[in-house]
Amino acid sequence: MEQLETKVIPFEAVYNFRDMGGYKTKDGRRVKNGLFYRSAALGKMTLADKELFETLGIKTIFDYRDNNEAYHNPNPVFSHAQYIQIPAKGNHGFEMPTNAGGRDFYKVVSPEMFRDFYAQMPFNNLSFKELMQTIQNPNNLGLVHHCAVGKDRTGIGGALILLALDVPEETIMEDYLDTNIHLRPMVERMAQAIQHQYNEQELQQFYALMSAREDYLQAALDAMDRRYGSKTGFLEQEFGLTIEKREQLQSYCLI
Repeated sequence: MEQLETKVIPFEAVYNFRDMGGYKTKDGRRVKNGLFYRSAALGKMTLADKELFETLGIKTIFDYRDNNEAYHNPNPVFSHAQYIQIPAKGNHGFEMPTNAGGRDFYKVVSPEMFRDFYAQMPFNNLSFKELMQTIQNPNNLGLVHHCAVGKDRTGIGGALILLALDVPEETIMEDYLDTNIHLRPMVERMAQAIQHQYNEQELQQFYALMSAREDYLQAALDAMDRRYGSKTGFLEQEFGLTIEKREQLQSYCLI
């Protein structure tokens, strides 16, 4: 089996920034490199990071965060890139961890609630509808999509892109779970900062909610099948991605 090169882009102050290219589709083609990137927030970029970013040919920065998140950690400005910010939240009844920030979040929000959050996020979501429209225009690519840590909202967005490109679900899950490797330094730093304030149960809850877990993304994938009978039906009904439109998308995104 061909060994794929690492897709991580080595920024100094941006976590979880990865090229989504290289994945093999069901028919044996591969996703082109340099078209789709996924990332945590970009706002802490160093000068060297900005210079590296400029070399990637990114034309679209797609931000899933809400206005409050973006205000407190704004994206850097790149003259050649268009900036799209549409919150990708659903009606899950709680703020994301990066917003809530307090100890109460880990008392109130459980992994079960997070699974429910994932299960409803792909549907009737204006952010993902815009994302899937945006990627159908080759002039908008390369595109980086991101939220705060590049795990939950970006995890769903990444799954949608790869589903549209006909990448197998096992590969999509691997891409999602890779987040745990690339976020580990940030999560451990956060844990050290809060551990003296948290009891053991709250700390375990913190780790559960800051992890990419298979059951989280699987809840979203299963919900697509329950509602529409198949991923094909889901993509067509939610985003207007007919077989013909998907073939057109694949024609310029796959090799």
